[in-house]
Amino acid sequence: MAVRVVMPQAGQDLETGTVRQWLKAEGDAVIKGEPLVQIDTEKISVEVEAPASGTLLRILVPNETDTAILSTIAIIGNPGEDISGIE
Repeated sequence: MAVRVVMPQAGQDLETGTVRQWLKAEGDAVIKGEPLVQIDTEKISVEVEAPASGTLLRILVPNETDTAILSTIAIIGNPGEDISGIE
């Protein structure tokens, strides 16, 4: 089952965060808990860990892009899995 990777909320008053650098590419295997992406907000810079093991099926927010807090930035699942309803 596919799992969404979301832009974390680093503070209650923040509305956006920036994807600085993906540490994995689409199609790469990921293990739950390993660093997946570096993000920045007004308050912090942090590496976001993979919320599940599987394959990084799609990166929805590219490097150096701002996006809303709690929005989906990537999808992890099984190769060939239908993720059309998740984005």
